[in-house]
Amino acid sequence: MSGVMRPADLATEGPGAVVVGVAGHPSAWLEVTELTRRNLRKIMREPTLVFFSLAMPVIMLILFSQVFRSIAETPDFPTGVSYIDYLLPAVLCTTLVQSATTSSTAIATDLEAGIIDRFRSMPIHAWTVLLARNLSDVVRGMTQSVIMLVLGLVVFGFRFHGTPWEAVGTLVVALPLSFAMNWLFIWIGVLVRKPETTQIAGMLVTFPLMFASSAYVPVASLPGWLQVVAKVNPLSYTVDAARGLALGHPDAGELGRSFLIAGVVAAVSILGATTAYRRISR
Repeated sequence: MSGVMRPADLATEGPGAVVVGVAGHPSAWLEVTELTRRNLRKIMREPTLVFFSLAMPVIMLILFSQVFRSIAETPDFPTGVSYIDYLLPAVLCTTLVQSATTSSTAIATDLEAGIIDRFRSMPIHAWTVLLARNLSDVVRGMTQSVIMLVLGLVVFGFRFHGTPWEAVGTLVVALPLSFAMNWLFIWIGVLVRKPETTQIAGMLVTFPLMFASSAYVPVASLPGWLQVVAKVNPLSYTVDAARGLALGHPDAGELGRSFLIAGVVAAVSILGATTAYRRISR
């Protein structure tokens, strides 16, 4: 293979290739674009992964919408709201959290298979590999959330209570959470480096995030100690903001807090992931 490789050929991951821009110099945005495309193509070549990634939130939606719907009759539940209307905005958010766990598995798989070593042999920016991993998983996670929303509308009887813009905002408000959680799990994947271990680590992180939150029941109905956990859980802030939009009473404070917390998680995780990645390179 030639010693120079155009951006469109980056996905071939050939050894000794150089990514060049239009002027013959490395181009970070081209690197991110081509690496993101490479990741998305790889995802589409694994239909079983796509299927099971979507199957889990669908199963949870079916089970929780039936098992917990009597919660709508409790004093702490919002008046005049059905449980499916309360639940689905949370499921859109938890779907992104579950989807993010595959970020750690994917980066660990690339590390174990030597793909990352081959990337490091090319004159590309190290951070573009991680950012491309994140962006491709954001696309995948948001696609799954859109599918869940369609299922909720068509099959489960979910209805928006607000304006069309608030309906769109229900999904958009979850984007920062998706970005932040993907970085968190990329950090875990770079630290652990073993795909099997990252799956276990992912479960240890996602289950407390999902269940010790405001996702499935009102926080006021939780035991006292669990209320404390739920009130500092990053997922609760995004769920509350998304739910407020879906139910037609958006709260600027909730929106601001959800963006702030997601930003803090993203900043810490980006620093941790890039630092751990550089240490691998030494």
